[in-house]
Amino acid sequence: MQEQRVMYLLQQRLSGNETAAEQEELYQLLKDEDNMELFMAALTDLMWQAPANGEADPAARTTLLKSITATDLTLPFAETLHRVQPIRWWWVAAAVTGIMLAAAGYWLLKPVASVAPIPAVAQRYKNDIAPGGNKAILTLGDGSKITLDEARNDTLGKQGNTSIIKTQNGQVLYKAAGATTAITYNTLTTPRGGQYQLTLPDGTQVWLNAASSLHFPTSFAGNSREVELTGEGYFDVAPLPGKPFRVKVNGTEVAVLGTQFNIMAYSNEHVMAVTLLQGAVNVSKNGIMKKLQPGQQARIPASNNITVTEADTQAAVAWKNGFFIFDRADIATVMRQLERWYDIEVVYEGTPREMYFGGGIQRSLPLSRVLNILEKTQVLFKIEGRKITVIR
Repeated sequence: MQEQRVMYLLQQRLSGNETAAEQEELYQLLKDEDNMELFMAALTDLMWQAPANGEADPAARTTLLKSITATDLTLPFAETLHRVQPIRWWWVAAAVTGIMLAAAGYWLLKPVASVAPIPAVAQRYKNDIAPGGNKAILTLGDGSKITLDEARNDTLGKQGNTSIIKTQNGQVLYKAAGATTAITYNTLTTPRGGQYQLTLPDGTQVWLNAASSLHFPTSFAGNSREVELTGEGYFDVAPLPGKPFRVKVNGTEVAVLGTQFNIMAYSNEHVMAVTLLQGAVNVSKNGIMKKLQPGQQARIPASNNITVTEADTQAAVAWKNGFFIFDRADIATVMRQLERWYDIEVVYEGTPREMYFGGGIQRSLPLSRVLNILEKTQVLFKIEGRKITVIR
């Protein structure tokens, strides 16, 4: 009886015909984690009601990803590469007063053969691990270091005529005063499990993801502004006509005048990606230059070719907005993101299954909660200290 009611409420939600009372009823049902399996069963039935040859609606997919970043929790989907029936696509978002449960491109899994009993979560999760936070080390021109998460909210020091200020909201601001004197270089470094926001002397704002660094001058003199990035950063560049802003990363240069873009260039990822949200950027490497328009992404693999594609901009900057968003990501890709944010070591018991994940999860959740969400699919984990074993 309850399953039929959940199905009805979901249909009302997805058709846009729900009443306020029905929205509240669905919300109360989804607040209870015991109903997750019931919810997924209802979603599966809805997906199989979709046309067998239907393709994912790109507009619906974009709406889904945008909705995820504005809500509190998502449930991922999983795909296996071994299909038993034709793929039936269903892009669906059930946002309910602060809760988002998403299923997308879901391929029904093969029936699972009987296996040995699975150890209870309490046995597999020996401990929990807190999410990352605002942590960074600022290295000054003379080599001295400031641990920013321990520093007071005040003026931290001066580099020439530029004051370094830690603001009340935990950011670092470089504020230039007077004529430029000798220029020194500073480096902001985030550890695994850390992120930080920085305002450069020209007013450009930079968000650094975990395990990243930005090397920059304490004042921008001359006809250009240049910084060097490792890892991942989001840039909101202050426009200065005639004085382009350049980011150098992995032998690649990204040049702009005033714009918003994200660069993902971790050394253990297969490709580097530059995603443009606003304005225009030129991406150059080895004499090859590509110009991006808003909504486009330049992808640079180990071969150094630059390929320009349409981008999932919300997914590219989800980390900045406090989310993981997975879009057909394999288990290794998912775990690399968790490694950086939770400062963990991941090992695999045997060869990982070929399956893909999608949906969004809050970065503010403790690790056990994230793994528990991922375990709604057919994968299991074990936590021992800071070592995470993917056991199935």
